[in-house]
Amino acid sequence: MNFFSLALNNIKKKFGSYLIYLISTIFAVTIFSIFCSIYFNPQFSEYRFGAGKITVLFRAAAIAIVIFSSVFVLYSNKFFLKTRKKEIAIYSLVGMKKSQIGRMMFYENIIMGLIATVCGTILGIVFSRFFSMILLNLMADGTAVTFSVQWQAVITTVAAFLILFIISSLNAYGIIYRYKLIELLSANKESEKLPKYSVMGGILAIVLIILGYTIAMVMDVNEGGLHLMMPALVILVFIVIGTLLLFKNFIPMAMLALKKNRAFYYKTENIISISQIVYRIKANSKMLSFIAITCAITITMMSATFSMYRALGSIMPYYSPFSYVSKNIDDQQFNEMLEVIQQTGEVKVTATNQFEIIKIQLQNDDYSIETENNPGMMVDGYIMSQSTYQSIIKDTKVKIGTFHNMKTDFNMDLKDGECYFIDGNTKKDYCENLTGSAMNLQFLHETDAYNIVGVSLHKYIGFLDLYLKPTMVLSDAAYNQYLEQAGADDMVKFTGIMFDNPAGSENTVAALNKIVPENIQSSSTLGIANLSYIGVYHSIFSLYGAYVFIGLFIGILFLLASGSIMYYKQIIEAQEEVSRYDILKKIGMSRDEIKKSIAKQLAIVFGLSLTVGLLHSAFALLTYNRTMDLGGKELPTLINAGIIVGIYIIIYCFFYFLSVNSYMRIAWGGKNNS
Repeated sequence: MNFFSLALNNIKKKFGSYLIYLISTIFAVTIFSIFCSIYFNPQFSEYRFGAGKITVLFRAAAIAIVIFSSVFVLYSNKFFLKTRKKEIAIYSLVGMKKSQIGRMMFYENIIMGLIATVCGTILGIVFSRFFSMILLNLMADGTAVTFSVQWQAVITTVAAFLILFIISSLNAYGIIYRYKLIELLSANKESEKLPKYSVMGGILAIVLIILGYTIAMVMDVNEGGLHLMMPALVILVFIVIGTLLLFKNFIPMAMLALKKNRAFYYKTENIISISQIVYRIKANSKMLSFIAITCAITITMMSATFSMYRALGSIMPYYSPFSYVSKNIDDQQFNEMLEVIQQTGEVKVTATNQFEIIKIQLQNDDYSIETENNPGMMVDGYIMSQSTYQSIIKDTKVKIGTFHNMKTDFNMDLKDGECYFIDGNTKKDYCENLTGSAMNLQFLHETDAYNIVGVSLHKYIGFLDLYLKPTMVLSDAAYNQYLEQAGADDMVKFTGIMFDNPAGSENTVAALNKIVPENIQSSSTLGIANLSYIGVYHSIFSLYGAYVFIGLFIGILFLLASGSIMYYKQIIEAQEEVSRYDILKKIGMSRDEIKKSIAKQLAIVFGLSLTVGLLHSAFALLTYNRTMDLGGKELPTLINAGIIVGIYIIIYCFFYFLSVNSYMRIAWGGKNNS
């Protein structure tokens, strides 16, 4: 029998042990293959977000999958070799050279890699159309996808993972030379010493984690991305180092302190479980830290994308309060638009509104644009009449509310010298205390002061031309005085149309965009001509639908890989503890008592990583929720996170119960499985 046949025979005998690993790696290859298929599919190259193509997201996701898969495969191989130390020692005793044992291990890894690569690639091809349909559905663009094999995706997938598994196999070959025969034979007889820990290290762990949480909660999330990079990096470093020190020092210290509680400790199953676990936590500190951080990343990523996606439908009026709106069109174009809508027959017009606003400058000692953070600055803005604002509220069916981007509390008859202030900022930081103060209005080199009698964040125009500028609503009489002095360059005219079914107006909007010249600035912002509900809907959902799709599958991959690592680590420890459990059986411990002890021991291991991970993700999501002011209010991020956490815990518990049963089978059966 040659070495290749021997390797193949070993895999057949131990296929059950390899199964969880194989499932995880096949899933990784499958997801990578699907993402590559989408990346190379010409149909998806047409989708854009801002200035970039949607396929760029999938290229980045595919790279992330390969990196994470590399860590997982190399880590898993390390565990497998630990479980087979005695087997390798026996091969040495019967005369096999290390080079021969290494070659056999190399073949085993290559065979497993080939199985995973072939199965994953085939599954990726088979399911690529199905998952592409899911992606299109999430992107609110139907489900029409033509099945085709993207050979570039196949070649990329096979090449990437074959290289990965070759590197992994060479690593397995090299590890054989690191062990001496005596180390292999006495692998399970190494005595465990009382774990040492640093009190200062334990205190530092808590301090670093608290500092990381504090910085996350107090940093100004309104600053630009570059300004957020430094505090974000500091938070990341503090949390990662703090987590590692937590498992290396603080938790062993706490477990040893728990042993001093006699009432708790001197229970049969607690003596065993606590005594066992206190030695394991410190030894596994890196793995447990990795699992906790991965858990936090997975839950945060999936919760954030899922939460934003769920909120998109409800925040559409923020981007486009009218079904269709354009600016500075003449009466002839307006009549053509109404005629086209009728001829298309797709939707019916429920309201039209042609209104104008006047460009002005305004100033208040306490007011500033969010991005400038300079109270008292002179700000570009607009004025509109009371009757115009009331008609907009009526036509767009705005709900009543205060300090909200899609609601207003305007319900008053303004007098001369009074104004209602509509803040162009997205948050109330600079407007909530303006009521009762004076707003200085500058127009044609003249300045007038108006008493602010009410404020709002209502975005009455939406996102057209980035018109997120403040507006002063004046009485009709006061507005008309400025109107008489205004020239053509001082005014902006808008035409808003409301449909009975804006979500079904795609053909109508396409026809209207042929009449109304495309607005370059708004088009570059969201990939749309002028501004329409359906245009914004497709643009936003195409981006966040892709985020949800990528976040979902990468999250599942992270979870499967993390669960597999935890599972295999427990199997290794179960095999190392067989002799101890044989002694416990001989002194009279029942099967139920041993199983209860094992369940408690593994509950601590699995529970600690999960608890720390959930705590990290909770603060990350609280910070994220502050950045998503509008979406966070409409459907709070933490409520959506609860759904993701529930699903995560269910899958995580599956690995826990699987580990308990496998651990018990090895411990009670007294088999080393080597």
